[in-house]
Amino acid sequence: SFCREGCFSPISPEACPLVQSFMCHNRMFILDGHVQLKTGLQTQERHLFLFTDLLVVAKSKSHSHFKLKCQARLCEMWTAFCTEEVCEGSTDPERSFVLGWPTTNCVVNFRSAEQKETWLSFLQSRIREEKEKDYPKSIPLKIIAKDVGTCAYSKTLTVTNVDTANDVILMALQQLGITGSEKDYKLWVISGREDAPYPLIGHEYPFGIKMSHIRDAMPHGSKHCACPRQLQGSFLTEQLPQELQCQFVLKPSRLAVCQQLSDLSQKSFKRKRSIINWAFWRGPGTHLDNAPLSSTSAAPGKLFGLLLTAICEDDNLPKPLL
Repeated sequence: SFCREGCFSPISPEACPLVQSFMCHNRMFILDGHVQLKTGLQTQERHLFLFTDLLVVAKSKSHSHFKLKCQARLCEMWTAFCTEEVCEGSTDPERSFVLGWPTTNCVVNFRSAEQKETWLSFLQSRIREEKEKDYPKSIPLKIIAKDVGTCAYSKTLTVTNVDTANDVILMALQQLGITGSEKDYKLWVISGREDAPYPLIGHEYPFGIKMSHIRDAMPHGSKHCACPRQLQGSFLTEQLPQELQCQFVLKPSRLAVCQQLSDLSQKSFKRKRSIINWAFWRGPGTHLDNAPLSSTSAAPGKLFGLLLTAICEDDNLPKPLL
């Protein structure tokens, strides 16, 4: 449930200093609202401000003061409904959906179904319109295939601003002459912004992820424009600074590998989602962003000094741990 204290809706959003700081001659304020952002097991109370070309995520301090947490260009954003892939626990599909931008997927939970439908409609419409302004609308994207066959491959594909990660996987498989579907593979992103590579779920736009890195390399005045004039073909292939580089790697998905092992052993395999999954580390501006993928215990195979075999009944982990 939403908190009742400390979460404020501005009486006049346009009068908020934060909103005013983003206003300019070619940007208008559209909508605001208090929401919950959920990633993994974490839930954050946040206030969203929607502009014609930007989404601003803030934390409420008072009716007029909001602390900026992050901002995203609408042309680089996406919406989806795979809430179970992004956060643990049940979410009400009538009041929530997945919202994402480069390096982030989160579940947005609204106060009501009406508020959710209003936001979904505005976001999808504005994202579509901002994508129509994109220039160029397609870019070369290098895909590196790892753990596929006996040697490494790489192919440069032409991807558009509406191709999803799953679309790019299918294109890459076709170009590489590899049989399989998007369910058998994951597209991973190696970003100079992040400490570790991370896999895409499938609905994201690789075009937007790549372009966000390129736009961040632009001179300050043009960073937040949907299509700065400098975005010419030659610039797209220039060597970016290390922290702004972005690579896409195609790897077999865990599910596909497990299925192959299952077929070999002739045993039924039921996929169980791990609580420690990658969605945990893709939170919007949290301390978890820099958390390691895993920690190594001083006593492998033990939990709190006890052997796992001693505390696991029928090969099931203890309920508190689950």
